[in-house]
Amino acid sequence: MQRIKVNNLNKSRRIKKKAIERAALRVLKSFGKENTLVDITFVTDRKIKALNKKYMKRNYSTDVLAFSFEENALPGRRRAIGDIYISSDTAHKNAKRFKTSFKKELTLYTVHGLLHLLGFGDKTRKEKKRIRRTEKRLLEEISRWKLKRKESKTWSKA
Repeated sequence: MQRIKVNNLNKSRRIKKKAIERAALRVLKSFGKENTLVDITFVTDRKIKALNKKYMKRNYSTDVLAFSFEENALPGRRRAIGDIYISSDTAHKNAKRFKTSFKKELTLYTVHGLLHLLGFGDKTRKEKKRIRRTEKRLLEEISRWKLKRKESKTWSKA
């Protein structure tokens, strides 16, 4: 059983935590990651810049930071794979910039962070191509899954 913990430390941006949890669970499920623990924390641009400077030695704001850690779990125990920090301020700005919804931008950043925790890189052109292709596939899966859930709710009410 997976456990996704979603925290919102940016009180100026409303986050639909259940939607983020469901998207994250879909990603983990598609990679066969059972018994997984992940924390996803939404922060301000200021906070993510401070984290980026402290841990990555980069003095600028970013959209997503993923901190992977290997923890030897006993059989049957949940395994923590890492923490993800997402700037909801950046997501809000980029949603306007790319003419998409805030929710879709947050979902993209969640998928991106999880892929980093699952070993995907984005330093080289080849890695970027691979991670973008996988993001696209997963976002389409999440979208289809949401549509199926909505349809099943509609049919159950009829």
